[in-house]
Amino acid sequence: MTTQTRQRLKLLGVIMVFVGPLALAYLLYYGLSYGGPGTNGGTLIDPAMRVPDVMLTDSEGAQTPSGQLLEQKWTILQVAPGGCDTACETSLKETRQIRALLHRRATRVQRVLLTDAQPLPAMPEQPDLSLYRAPLEDFRDLFESQDAMTPGTVYLIDPLGNWMLYYPPGGDGSALFKDVKHLLKLSHIG
Repeated sequence: MTTQTRQRLKLLGVIMVFVGPLALAYLLYYGLSYGGPGTNGGTLIDPAMRVPDVMLTDSEGAQTPSGQLLEQKWTILQVAPGGCDTACETSLKETRQIRALLHRRATRVQRVLLTDAQPLPAMPEQPDLSLYRAPLEDFRDLFESQDAMTPGTVYLIDPLGNWMLYYPPGGDGSALFKDVKHLLKLSHIG
């Protein structure tokens, strides 16, 4: 081994003393799959689609544009044409538990149920659920364009009013919980 080769190896060793711990820390913190495809548990809508802007009516008759309501926080949205059936009630229970598991981050997430039922059903067992009557044709068209209109499907809307993910009924809710927790960790909006 020549003197020049030894000097280059020493220089490389000194550089690695400083760069090595930084690279290791980066890999340990972010992991190898940070932001990579396939990390979501729900079905990803790519590109994200804007939620229709319609007038929503609450139980007291007050009207709110859907854009104003759905652009405040991360929204776990459910749509129940004709009223909430068994699949809808099951997914409502799951989403209530998921929101409760978020602890201090739960204030960044809202749960919304849209229906066209007259009058709006009373749901005292769902105290944190916002219930609105709305014309559902635009929502139905949007969700059917992605084959996501099965009763009991849960939709995740970002704070900018874009539909990002959906979760078909029958899951245990862990995929939604992991995705929401991950998005709240990475996102500084909402």
